[in-house]
Amino acid sequence: MKSIIKHDSSTPPRLRTLQRNGLARRYLFSALLIALVPLGLLAIVYDTQYVRALDKVTESRTNARLSGAENLLRTFLQERIYELEGLADIPEVFEWLTTAQPGDTPDRVMLAQLRQQLDSPHIYGVVTKPARFDQPQWYLTQTLLEGVSWRTLPVTRFAGAELLGPALPTPDRPGWIILRLSPTGFDPAPEAWIGLVIRLASLTEQIQDLTLPGLQAPLIVPPQKVLLTSVGNLKPPGPGSKKDINSRAFIEGWHIRLQWLGDPLLGPLESARFGLIFLAMGVALGVIFLSRHLSKRLDRQVTPLIEGADRVASGDFDTPLGIEGTAEIGYLSFALERMRLRLKRLVKSMVDVERRAVLGQFSAGVAHEIRNPLATIKTTIQALSRKESDPKRQKLMESVDHEIDRVNDVVQLLLDYARPREAKAQKVNVLDVVETVKILADAVAHRHGVELVQVEHSQVFAWADPSQIRQIVMNLVMNAIQALEAIGGRVVIRVRQQGLAVYISVSDNGPGVSADHLSHLTEPFFTTKTNGTGLGLAICKQLAQANQGTLRFQSVPGEGLKVTLRLPLYLNNSNPE
Repeated sequence: MKSIIKHDSSTPPRLRTLQRNGLARRYLFSALLIALVPLGLLAIVYDTQYVRALDKVTESRTNARLSGAENLLRTFLQERIYELEGLADIPEVFEWLTTAQPGDTPDRVMLAQLRQQLDSPHIYGVVTKPARFDQPQWYLTQTLLEGVSWRTLPVTRFAGAELLGPALPTPDRPGWIILRLSPTGFDPAPEAWIGLVIRLASLTEQIQDLTLPGLQAPLIVPPQKVLLTSVGNLKPPGPGSKKDINSRAFIEGWHIRLQWLGDPLLGPLESARFGLIFLAMGVALGVIFLSRHLSKRLDRQVTPLIEGADRVASGDFDTPLGIEGTAEIGYLSFALERMRLRLKRLVKSMVDVERRAVLGQFSAGVAHEIRNPLATIKTTIQALSRKESDPKRQKLMESVDHEIDRVNDVVQLLLDYARPREAKAQKVNVLDVVETVKILADAVAHRHGVELVQVEHSQVFAWADPSQIRQIVMNLVMNAIQALEAIGGRVVIRVRQQGLAVYISVSDNGPGVSADHLSHLTEPFFTTKTNGTGLGLAICKQLAQANQGTLRFQSVPGEGLKVTLRLPLYLNNSNPE
């Protein structure tokens, strides 16, 4: 979506369309996609692949540990079988098992061999069953037999021997198992056999290494389907867990169970997981809220600029844009406001130039059409005046001649405005120009009761056309005197130098000019006088611009008018002479 807004000059974009598809909204949704999509993918990968891989690694490690424990159990029993085989191979023992008659007692040598087995920490005692005996002979503490019938114990074959039991432990008696071996084999059923009564705890302690405190507890499940702990005690029955792990049978009917106790780290990890999820959701909501806030704020700052630019495009240069906004928007607003003001001045200047050009052509045409008939009329009037003897008619003809001179002056002003003479700049003694003007205007000022004052100043030189400067100053002084007609007053002429400019100011203490009229004083044919032409100040402005100067008007109604002419200062290194 490279361009959402497509339009031509006949279908300008609407502001709502711009706001709906604005950059802020597009950046908001892009930022959310960039932030939330990877976060969601990461959560999915974590919950599936990572957890699954971790479970596989844990399961593989658990299976390896279970296999090791199974080997330990089988090895333990195999070692006891070796001991039992060694005992059965003793001649005295073998003879006892095969030839002893009911009522016989073992001899001293055989008993000594049996007692040696009792030195093992894993053995409680020894039991023998001669072929002709109905009941086995127990050589162990008789309390171990309380509540136990060896004929009811489950029988499990293992490595050529048989495992009887276990005799489950009680509060008054530990548990044990019998590992028996027949010197003639177990097929068919043995008539004679010898067995070792093994501590049940010695067998169960082989799974001690599987213990993971707080996480897993190893148990042995015998053929009675009870649970034996690693210290040989019975574990009370209870509901199992789906996470309990049963091993393969290390001997028939016997297997190991890893009972799940719970993970002490699981709770904090789950809490941390949910905390991270809530944190991510909170961050996402925060990003949405912040982005929405920024979007609205950006809209509030950009919308006035769009509306202002639209007004400027439609030709309204007078309404300010309203500079608001921060950082880049503030700089953009300031730049657009400067552009509006410059466009306003440029358009005004172009209109003024065009109007002056039209007025110049019109004035030149009118002056040309008027001047020739005026010359003929003036010549005729002067000829008739010389032959006229009637004093009244002579006076009337003189008045007509005077009015022709006035009209000719106006025609000359029109020609000056239409075709201003090119300025010939040279070194001008400004004080000489001002003094000359003062001398010429003193008589007029005196006649109107106006005091004409020149403020003293040291010599200063400007780079301009002296005759045009004299014309400008004379016009300004005469305007000031005319403003004081019938009321009297004071006209002050000042000269000063500042920087690379020379300033000539003419000020009066007359009625002044209102602010509405002040900006129109240099427009052609604009005048506040009853008998003025409105061309004097317009020509002054032309002449000032021709000499690289400017005119500035300052007035306070009721306090007078001050006009300042600014001219370039004469410099030795810039003087072509």
